[in-house]
Amino acid sequence: MRITNGMMISGMMRNLGKNLNRMDKVQQSLASGKKFSRPSDDPIGVSRSLRLNTDVSVMEQYKRNTEDALSLLETTEVAVTNIIDVMQRTRELIVQAGNGTYTVEERQKIAGEITQLRDQIVNVGNSTYAGGYIFSGYKTDKPLFKSDGTYDLSGCDLFGHENIAINVGISDSMGVNFIGQKVFGLFTTPADYDNTVADSLNVKQSIVGRIVDLSATPLDASGGKTINFNLGGVTETISITGTYNDFTTLAADINAAIALSPLNGHVNAVVNGNSIMFDSDNVLSITSGTLNVAEMGITSGQQSVSKVQPGDKSLLISLYDSLIADLNANIAPGVNGYIDKLDKQLSNVSAIRAEVGVKSNRLDLTLNRIDDDVINLKNLLSKNEDADMGEVIMRLKMEENVYRASLSGGARIIQPSLVDFLR
Repeated sequence: MRITNGMMISGMMRNLGKNLNRMDKVQQSLASGKKFSRPSDDPIGVSRSLRLNTDVSVMEQYKRNTEDALSLLETTEVAVTNIIDVMQRTRELIVQAGNGTYTVEERQKIAGEITQLRDQIVNVGNSTYAGGYIFSGYKTDKPLFKSDGTYDLSGCDLFGHENIAINVGISDSMGVNFIGQKVFGLFTTPADYDNTVADSLNVKQSIVGRIVDLSATPLDASGGKTINFNLGGVTETISITGTYNDFTTLAADINAAIALSPLNGHVNAVVNGNSIMFDSDNVLSITSGTLNVAEMGITSGQQSVSKVQPGDKSLLISLYDSLIADLNANIAPGVNGYIDKLDKQLSNVSAIRAEVGVKSNRLDLTLNRIDDDVINLKNLLSKNEDADMGEVIMRLKMEENVYRASLSGGARIIQPSLVDFLR
């Protein structure tokens, strides 16, 4: 086979291109500081980097969530501390007004200051964070109180079924809001003054069901099934018959059975999406009879919780209203009586402030953990994709030497042509 000058030059150019391409890759690595710039450079390394970058993004989102939760708790703490300050000042005024030598005008002046303190509690109850009311549960677009101090929203319940949970980690969420009724209480009778907020559970109860899809798993009560209702300590049993594919029909049949029992007018079944709820006017619990109530999304023996409705009065504000009325009527308040009642509410609000502090401490620890996790992930990411600059510079010089050598060798391949001999 005859090797021509053109064949030698073509091979030289091809090898020069390969050498130049290798030098270009090393130079790109030096310029970018990365081991690879495209998936074909290192498919496994690129896949690992994508996963690590996703993990970093997730942890940074958890960090933003945690910081947002901390800000909400700080706002709540300020509000609760303000309430405590107001109540402490009220306590001082109660002692002052109990002085038997005070005149009508003096007690009215004290009543005027206490009225302003009462209005401050209403304002604090309507505190907001990022445009949402902090004590209104899920209904963050509605204030907790009207201007007269009565509740302005429905469904606010004591035990926090409207707790706003914020994800602060993988499978880790925390309820960061405080339901208004838990802070301010629900007033129904004068006897409530002598109870803690947690004892005021005698009106507007509701049992909340879990989400169940009856269309996928129908409830079979075709042979007649019984359910036991315990209302205010008295147990009544109702019976339903049918196969139910939806909660609307089930609630209608339960209400029809209730209407024929002593529960009529006291208990009502309502549909809440893919679940069922039972409202009542007293503490209610439901247990399985021949029908397993878990099929309705109700835990057997689940106790109802108190829910306020628009127009209901706050226990704390009702206490202020009673005190103001006595002072304006020139009735020297029973100092010990009012102080005891106020102290019970003060103890409740102080416990809430302590709970805020506990949650804030936990979020601080969570934030530190997230920061550590982000640092560890970024270290792994750096080890996976960051180039060793010393090694890259050495490789670049080596490839440059190879390229220069190939250029030098190529110059020897280009032999003199016939034209050179004809000169």
